[in-house]
Amino acid sequence: MMEKKRLLHIVKEAKPPFFIGVDVGGTSTKIGLVDDYGRSIDSGVVSDEGNRLSCISIRTEPHPQTATELIAEVIHDMFRRLHIDKSSCGGIGLGIPGTMDMTTRKLRQPPNLHGWEGFLMCDELTAITGLPVVFCNDANAAAYGEYWVGSASGHASMALLTLGTGIGCGIIIGGRSISGATGYGGECGHLVIDSSDNALLCGCGQRGHLEAYCSAIGVARRTINLTDRRESSIRFKISPETRLGEIAKIVYHEAEKGDSLAYEIIMETAKYLSLGIVSLLNTVDPACILLGGAMTFGGRDAPLGQHFLTQIANEVKNRAFKAVAENIVIDFAILGSDAGYIGAAGLAREDYKHYFESH
Repeated sequence: MMEKKRLLHIVKEAKPPFFIGVDVGGTSTKIGLVDDYGRSIDSGVVSDEGNRLSCISIRTEPHPQTATELIAEVIHDMFRRLHIDKSSCGGIGLGIPGTMDMTTRKLRQPPNLHGWEGFLMCDELTAITGLPVVFCNDANAAAYGEYWVGSASGHASMALLTLGTGIGCGIIIGGRSISGATGYGGECGHLVIDSSDNALLCGCGQRGHLEAYCSAIGVARRTINLTDRRESSIRFKISPETRLGEIAKIVYHEAEKGDSLAYEIIMETAKYLSLGIVSLLNTVDPACILLGGAMTFGGRDAPLGQHFLTQIANEVKNRAFKAVAENIVIDFAILGSDAGYIGAAGLAREDYKHYFESH
């Protein structure tokens, strides 16, 4: 009885319409329910706009139809537990790695989701739930989360670069996510920063891309090349069994201990990253650039992360137009792994409001 009263109080304090955010990953899927202010109504916390939201995490089923049905089941259970009528929900935001064919609405090459190619997931989720579904690339969803209630809140435009195994990017201009004509808008990890014939090879098969230099895999390959020629404690931490994705962490820890080569690699990564950021600034001129993902070298809570950010800012200042360099905000993202479902819900909210404004 106490739990029921608590839930009813939460719903009473929240501001409808409500929105569902779904963040589909290769192994797990996060599903969150938020109100019109982006407040949590599932954790018992009712607070001002800007707080991190709660969610339910489930295993991503390998078959897309089964996965869609399970997501719909979780959504219906949220409505039931919170005593929310489906008519007060404005829609669902579905964030998935990869893109969707804008004409056929079929999924297109979602990485780590084998067998999902060509599946009409948005249409199927609408058919089961009876709610409109907005598709968004996972990077665009994360960017919108930071724009709505994260580090970029209050800015009219922003871009988020997620540094991990690869480099993802989402761009928000005037409250709208930039997807492009074919859904590949914002793929800034593939900006060319080195046009030489011997430029590093990117995972996409092309040379000289930002991702080839500044992703965790890029940092790992640069590290291996340097430790073959330079003395460093890193050499004794890497073995033939060490996975490439783990080497960036080793570089971070050795730099914290004072290894000069490890620190140099991180500062050089900042320099390369600044080249991509300046190209991004010259293309869309956002008010804010955020860095997120697993490879931020400790982020805002670590001295090394702050040195990394300062180096990026200094490099950008030296390369960008003066007016741009004086006004651009460069910072770390704050929502972490929650940004995806928060942003997906926010994009559903944006689509809902846009529909009513245009009618």
